[in-house]
Amino acid sequence: MRQLIIKIPKGHKDKVLDTVSEFEGKNTIDLSSEKEDVFLVFLSNNKVNDFLKKLDAFEQPEISLIPRGVITLYPPANEAPEQVADVKPKSSMEIYLGGIQSVGSIFGLVGYSIAAGIIVWIGLYTTTVYLLVAAMLVAPFAGPAMNAALATASGKMPLLKSSLMRYGLAITSGIATSFILSAIFPLETLTPLMVEVSHVSRVALFLPIISGFAGAINICQSERDSLVSGAAVGILVAASLAPPVGLVGAGIYIMDWEVVFSSIFRIVLQLLGIHLAATLVFYFYGKVTPTGVRFLKGSKKVAITTSSIVILGIGAMIFWQFSKPPFLRKASMNTELTERMDNELKNLNYIRIINKNVTFTNTKINDKPTVNFQATVLPKDTLISDEALKNAIINHLKENVNYQNENIHKVYQINVVRE
Repeated sequence: MRQLIIKIPKGHKDKVLDTVSEFEGKNTIDLSSEKEDVFLVFLSNNKVNDFLKKLDAFEQPEISLIPRGVITLYPPANEAPEQVADVKPKSSMEIYLGGIQSVGSIFGLVGYSIAAGIIVWIGLYTTTVYLLVAAMLVAPFAGPAMNAALATASGKMPLLKSSLMRYGLAITSGIATSFILSAIFPLETLTPLMVEVSHVSRVALFLPIISGFAGAINICQSERDSLVSGAAVGILVAASLAPPVGLVGAGIYIMDWEVVFSSIFRIVLQLLGIHLAATLVFYFYGKVTPTGVRFLKGSKKVAITTSSIVILGIGAMIFWQFSKPPFLRKASMNTELTERMDNELKNLNYIRIINKNVTFTNTKINDKPTVNFQATVLPKDTLISDEALKNAIINHLKENVNYQNENIHKVYQINVVRE
C-alpha cells in the first residue's frame, strides 16, 4: 500500500471520495478546510497511477506520494493477515520516477567507475578473484542500464540519450583507468586470470538476460515483496560488465587485439541483453509504456525502433559468435573438448584417469589458436614405459578427438604417475 496526500481546491470533496472508493482506497482521512480539500489516502501500489490520472480531471491537484510500504488494517480484524499479505508491484508512475530519481551525479558516476576500474585491474593483475567481486559491488553500471530500459519502454528519447551517455562515460572511465594502471605498472603479458576472463562462452547471452530480468523485477516489486536486495541485483548487472571493461584497458596497453575485441564483444552483448530483458519486464510487468504513466507522453515509435535495433543487434552478434569459432566460444569449447577427451581416455583400458583438462591459450601456432590437452594417468600395466604410454595416448587422442571446426592447433601434455 502507498500513502498519498492530496490537496485540491474546494468543491470536489464528494467526487474525490467517490474516486477513492472506486480504486478501493482504505482508511481515508478528510482534512478539508474553508479554502481547500485535503485527503490522506491509502491505495494498493498498482492502482496509484490510474487513480492519479483520474484526479487530473480536477483543478490542479497537489499530490505527495510517500514511496514506502504502508500496512493498512481495517475491519474485519480477523482478515488482517490476508490484508497484509496482499503485496502488489509498484505503480508504473513510481517505477518511472524512481528510476529518474536514482540518477546520481556525474562526479559520483565517474568516481565509482574509476574505483571499480582500479579494483578490477588489481584483481586481474594479481589473479585475485575476490577483488573482481569487490569491483562488481562498486561499479555503477546498474543505474544507467535500468534507466536506458525504462526510456525504451516508455518511449522517452531524452532519457535514453542521457542513459546511454552515462553508460559510455562509466565504461570509458573504467577502460581508461585500467589502461593507465597498466602503463604505470608495466604489464608485458596477460595473467592466467586475464586469459580466462577474455574467453567467451556460447551461452554468454544468458547472463545479461538474467541480469536485466532480475534488475527490472527488483525495481518493479514493492520493497516488502522482494527477497533479494537491490545491492545484490546491482552486483549481478555489474558482473556482466566490470571484468571485461577492466580487461579492455589492459589489452589495449599490451596490444593484444584478440583480448580487446573479445572483451568489447562481451560488453556490447551484455548491454544489449540487459536492455532487452529489462525493457520487456518494465513494459509488460511494470506497465511502463508510452501512454501508461501519468503525465508522461512517450513515443511508441521510439520504443519500437529502439527495441528493434536491440533485437537485431543481439541477432547479429550471436550470428557472428557462432560463425567464427573458436574466437568467441573458447570458454564453452574448453568444456566440450574436455568431455571428448575424457570419453576417449575411458576407452583405453590400460590406464586410470587421475586428472584431465583442456584449455585454450592466447598463443597462436601456424596462425591457429592453440588448445592444450592435459591429462594425468596411472598405468594399469607396470611393464609399459612412460614414454611408450604417452605416445600411445597422444596418438589415440589425435585420431579420435576431433571437433566440428579444425581451425585449432592441438598440443598434448600427458603426465604418467605410478603407485
